[in-house]
Amino acid sequence: MAKKPQNLLLVTEHYPCSNQESFLETEIPYLTKFFNVYLVTRETDKRMHRILPPGVIFSRPSEHGGRLWKWWLRTLCRFSRAYRLERRQGQEEGRWNHAQASHTLDALVESELARRYVLSLPVMQDDRPLVIYSANYNDYLYGLTRIKEMGKDIHVTARCHRANMFDPKTGERRETLNYITNRNIDAVYFTSEERRSVYVHHFTDGESPGKYRVAPLGVPGPEVLLEPPEEDYLLRIVTCSPIEEDKRLTLLIDAIAGMKIGCLDWVHIGDGSEREKVLEYARDKLENKPGIRYEFLGDMNQEERYHYYASHKLDVFLSVSSSESVPTMMMEAMANHIFVCATAVDGVTDVVSNETGLLMPENPTLEQLTAFLEMLCNMDKDKFDSRAELGYQCWEQWFNAEENCMRFASELSAVENIQPDETPEIVHRVFTSWKPEEKVEVVQTDEQEETAGVNQPEGEEKEPASGEADADAKPAEESAQEQQDKQEPAKTDDEPEKPEDQQSDQEDDKKKDGQSSETPDEKQPESGEQSDTGTASDEQPHAEEKPIEQEAEELIEMMEKLTP
Repeated sequence: MAKKPQNLLLVTEHYPCSNQESFLETEIPYLTKFFNVYLVTRETDKRMHRILPPGVIFSRPSEHGGRLWKWWLRTLCRFSRAYRLERRQGQEEGRWNHAQASHTLDALVESELARRYVLSLPVMQDDRPLVIYSANYNDYLYGLTRIKEMGKDIHVTARCHRANMFDPKTGERRETLNYITNRNIDAVYFTSEERRSVYVHHFTDGESPGKYRVAPLGVPGPEVLLEPPEEDYLLRIVTCSPIEEDKRLTLLIDAIAGMKIGCLDWVHIGDGSEREKVLEYARDKLENKPGIRYEFLGDMNQEERYHYYASHKLDVFLSVSSSESVPTMMMEAMANHIFVCATAVDGVTDVVSNETGLLMPENPTLEQLTAFLEMLCNMDKDKFDSRAELGYQCWEQWFNAEENCMRFASELSAVENIQPDETPEIVHRVFTSWKPEEKVEVVQTDEQEETAGVNQPEGEEKEPASGEADADAKPAEESAQEQQDKQEPAKTDDEPEKPEDQQSDQEDDKKKDGQSSETPDEKQPESGEQSDTGTASDEQPHAEEKPIEQEAEELIEMMEKLTP
């Protein structure tokens, strides 16, 4: 294989020694078109789990340093300039304490260990330009950015996921030496504009906006068989995930066991540390239940999953996970014309919406999930097909690997041309998110958000960020009333009539404000913050806009009626 003009060092947490970071399975073949790819994982104990493309050179450290060695590095890091910078920044932001100081030292030690290991690799002796690409924005990333000191032809980039910013379980902010890393890194990539906006708001000082860029993930198109499988009366559900506690497979088993109506065929793809426990639980709960079949197929690579999807008629891809940073498996299901139903957690809402699938509450109760499965069993399969087609169209437009991964690999190959002072072009999704505050049209500045938070009376809705002078001149009471009127689908009989001149003024203001007045403000997630949104019916677009199809309305309305 001919050598490329550039080298790329891909640093991962687990891949290819785990089924985590599965998006790399699609991304790496495109990277090999532009780079000589060297892959380093920080996973020191597990065997290789995935087959790498030809030409990719794999290595990993035997260990991450002994206790005495780490103690010595920790002492050196305490007197380093990086520690002083992080401490000063933390004190200015009011978040510096003993726990933060200890975490900062631990992160600096991990960074130094990563830096020294990479410097020992043969690729560092190659005179070709080098791009270091970290699949996660984690503690050791600062050490990778320091490698740029070795030469001007070395550039460092990283992907940043929501789990790198906020802990999926607690919602607390995660500190990963952001201040000093942001100063050194060449580019940080996010899966959506929403994620980028959150990071810029919470983890940067507003400088160098061009560094923070959007690069959506992608998956391949479906495998096509000449003879598609025949349908039958069963509801066929597939789940695909590691068998771990946060995937809540025991909750799904309890829900299936509690069904009083319907025939269901459930298959699970994936393996994990909880496999034996979950298998035993499924045998106890489902073995003798009439109308229920289940099967655990074990782990599959992407090619095997696609072949299984093509050779079996599957109605619903279901996920009841409590955390999902990068929902690659859902993108694959959409690409294979499978209707996706998932809990609205973490990065799921970047991929699935109530237009392209169906989102369930983040923490559905057992009774809710049981009723939901019974509802699916009674649905006409033509409705599944129509919803699956919308999901496929969403994949084709937003998550096609031929476009996304190729574009990302091409940008990495020219990362030295990124202008950090230029604001990157913002591309919005066309489908509607289930949370109205995530449908972003205008991004507020920090100053605007602080002003809105101070002046906003309790119990009222925020006014649009893009309000014009005419809207600013209106009384606060009238603006609040106008916002309320826009959200109400229709006037009830008990509602008092408004004076004609007031109605006319409000209609004129609506025309002036345009689309921006109908777009809710973006809500930045805070630690442990819960969404104040009500039921999904509050978010339905007006008939003159883009109406959601009748079958989706039925699904959402039935979900609203479920009670704990």
